[in-house]
Amino acid sequence: MNKLQVILVFSILTAGIHCKNAESSKEEDTAAKQFYPIAGYIESQLNYLDSVPLAIIHYTTVNNSTDTAIIEKNEFRKNIGQEFIRSDISGEDQKKSYAETSFIDATLGVITLSYAPQSNDHDLSVRKTDILLTQENAAVKTIYIEKIIKAGNSVVLKKMLWNANKSCQVTSLIQEPNQPDKIIQERFIWDE
Repeated sequence: MNKLQVILVFSILTAGIHCKNAESSKEEDTAAKQFYPIAGYIESQLNYLDSVPLAIIHYTTVNNSTDTAIIEKNEFRKNIGQEFIRSDISGEDQKKSYAETSFIDATLGVITLSYAPQSNDHDLSVRKTDILLTQENAAVKTIYIEKIIKAGNSVVLKKMLWNANKSCQVTSLIQEPNQPDKIIQERFIWDE
């Protein structure tokens, strides 16, 4: 073999090894990602709520008209709690589609963890997640989730906010063809 052939073979082998290392590095990066476990946190909040003698007051506002009721804890857990739990992106299958950014705001004393899709994949229902933690002990202050749900011709944009040990809110913007947008705001308060 002449020098040119040797260099060419060496280059091809090196490139092949580099590609294989890059693929395995990418797989290791996905496995190494540690997203905040929202489902576990919400489950602990629901368990806390079950253990305290507090009623959950449910405010529903539609077209500037508000209705108030008390919601049973089992119903709250089954419907609202599960809505937050299903929005957790920390599972192995979900987290490979999202990127995490974080920053510390020393003025407010909070750490913000933000998650967003890595691409313009419109099949992902969770479009944004922000978790605010206290800087001193990393306790959750709030969890904010935006998700889009498509059903037939209608689209629902949900904005969900969980205030640790106090309340949560779900605002739904419902868009249907040839219909005006409908906004439903539900607030659940147990300790404010």
